[in-house]
Amino acid sequence: MKMKIKLSYQWAVTALLLAAAGCSSDDITTEKTAKPAAEGNETAQTGFVAGTEGTRTSLDYDTRDFFWEEGDRIYVQDDGNVFQHSSNAVTGTRQAAFKFLMPGTYAHNSYFVYYPGKNGTGNNVTIASAQTQNGPDNTLHFGISGDCGTGTATRQPNGQYKFQLNHAAAYLCFKPTYSHPLASTYVTKIEVTANKNIAGAYTLGTDGRLTGTGSSQTITLTPKTAGSSDGFAMQNNAAGTSCEAGRMFMVIMPGKYKLTIKYYVRDKETGVSGVITKTFGEFQYDANGYYDMPAALSIRYYDDKYYTWDAKKEYWFGHKNDQPKKTGVPGSNYPTSADGDRWYNTSKDPNATANTAKTCPNANELMWYCLKGDPHWDNKTLWTVWGHLYTGGMWFKKASVIASENGKSSADKLKEKAPSGTDHVHNQPFITPPDNKNITQKAPDNRSNYFFLPAMGRYEEGKLIEFGSYGRYWTSTPYKWGKDVSYSLYFNSRDVVVSNIIEKKNGLRLWKTE
Repeated sequence: MKMKIKLSYQWAVTALLLAAAGCSSDDITTEKTAKPAAEGNETAQTGFVAGTEGTRTSLDYDTRDFFWEEGDRIYVQDDGNVFQHSSNAVTGTRQAAFKFLMPGTYAHNSYFVYYPGKNGTGNNVTIASAQTQNGPDNTLHFGISGDCGTGTATRQPNGQYKFQLNHAAAYLCFKPTYSHPLASTYVTKIEVTANKNIAGAYTLGTDGRLTGTGSSQTITLTPKTAGSSDGFAMQNNAAGTSCEAGRMFMVIMPGKYKLTIKYYVRDKETGVSGVITKTFGEFQYDANGYYDMPAALSIRYYDDKYYTWDAKKEYWFGHKNDQPKKTGVPGSNYPTSADGDRWYNTSKDPNATANTAKTCPNANELMWYCLKGDPHWDNKTLWTVWGHLYTGGMWFKKASVIASENGKSSADKLKEKAPSGTDHVHNQPFITPPDNKNITQKAPDNRSNYFFLPAMGRYEEGKLIEFGSYGRYWTSTPYKWGKDVSYSLYFNSRDVVVSNIIEKKNGLRLWKTE
């Protein structure tokens, strides 16, 4: 038997600022058939049948079909004005139809039906401030999280009553994505905070709406998978170019809110965890509305290229499979003097930089960054390389900001002389370069005036060292007083140094004036 079901729903896809949402209503034809289930003594009770028409209490996101689920009950006020709950509850999962058996007396042509969720009674509903989803794309937690609804049951010729449930809560859908692959990262929690209460105790009215003030502005959704406490994995696509987690759903009180959403992530292999925060402007979240929340995770991505000073090719060019990705692990086939492309530029002429280091800041600019760049050590900002999460890095003021604050007409003026007035590119006096131990231990408040460098360490004779704790970056200026040495930036959580002792054969990172 083919049945036609009319689904009443809103499906809204929100833009980043949540400026608009769309509503629709479709007729969906399904081949599914279901015979209303019966339990108990039907002769002493009245059947209230939730047929295949309309919404129920769990969702197939892709088909937009709804189902009754294990343990669902309804409530009706009988002719004695007493709230009765069905003597039977739904058994099994994904029930498209179900006959609820109601004790009490029912002589009128219609009655108002309440579904207060699994934690509610009568017309009293609790939208949970702590919700748990077992498995990606799973909505079986709706009923216990605060899903609720009402409907008008109408007497049928056989004496039973038939109704369609209209949902009274609103629903948020999250599908975190990242534009690069990740190897062992999990979403462990999603936390939504509004500027008004979105959870707590509410009342279902005869108009089908929830009323009440609630008690919590924050709802936490915890994703779980069977046999694991890791959360939902960020799964790579087939091409290995990006990743995403399975959909996660949250029940909230309908209303107009400003939302802050925090995604908690953890890399199981590195042990690094962090929080990615997104904020959304005021928007109306309607009852029975399902809202796809933009969930592209903003995590800084870095490649794994290191270079000997001003080499033509990267340190591991042609030997990427030999590149160690953990500290202390020796690597083979690292650059030697026999490798013309990967070996460093031996010249000490400050004008001889011709290859990969020529776009790096020069020694004068480096001293401005060191002494006037207001360095901030940040051990919370997440970044990735090799498909893993890491933290640790330094923020510096941008060259344009430094120039403006120090009376320079443009950032290019920083190239000409250091803060002392000396040209360390061409003159290079034999002095100990400056270092700055005045390091702020947090990210700057106004990040738009700063740029970030990750602490990615260096390669020394093929071995990765200092990764996660120290930053090492070349300049375009060779140091004339040392044997095969170049100026470089060196930093850790306590110090920023203009270094003139690192040999050119080391594998350091490149950077550009910002």
